[in-house]
Amino acid sequence: MNNNTQHQTSSKRIAKTILISLPLIVLFCVVGYFFFDLPIAKYCDSVFSSNKIRRILKDISKLGIATFYLICSAIIFMFFRFIRKREIWSNRALFVFLSISLSGVLVLITKFIFGRYRPKMFFEEQLYGFEFFQLKGKITSFPSGHASTIVALMLALYFISPKYRVIYFIIAFVIVISRVFVCHHYLTDVVVGSYVAVITTLCLKQFLDKSGIAIQE
Repeated sequence: MNNNTQHQTSSKRIAKTILISLPLIVLFCVVGYFFFDLPIAKYCDSVFSSNKIRRILKDISKLGIATFYLICSAIIFMFFRFIRKREIWSNRALFVFLSISLSGVLVLITKFIFGRYRPKMFFEEQLYGFEFFQLKGKITSFPSGHASTIVALMLALYFISPKYRVIYFIIAFVIVISRVFVCHHYLTDVVVGSYVAVITTLCLKQFLDKSGIAIQE
């Protein structure tokens, strides 16, 4: 099988994955909105009410902030592209940067469109639902940007070095679920944020392969 055929097969596989998974994600969100998002948030608010536990969980969830990873990957890219000149490492850094930033842009657009109230708005003001086309901090719950960031990062690292896949999964899962535990997001928020990251990173990897940009030696 030549490269063109492999790329076409891979593209079809990704397209098929999206066609099958997207309706399931939408269904999950609808069911979650009406049946389990709020009960889970209430449960987490009661179970993780201790200031000490919540502080630890908040510190863990901060590992999903994109800024640090974007800056580091940009610096690594420039270093290996213009100073040390090692193409494979500059490609890897670029892949990480684009995986996080592109999925982040899609998440921001979705946040603006849906304008979902964060769980804290329910606990403080009994507000649950959506205020469409808003980008205020308290109305940007859906989807989770932290979940998108860490899943994009871990999936990108998996494509670069697959042997640490278990570690990547554990890190991503812990940080993603911590956003639910501290009541910064509903469960469907982090699931969709993760989904956006997975699809974006898969499509980007396919594009790099098709363009002949290697990230593995």
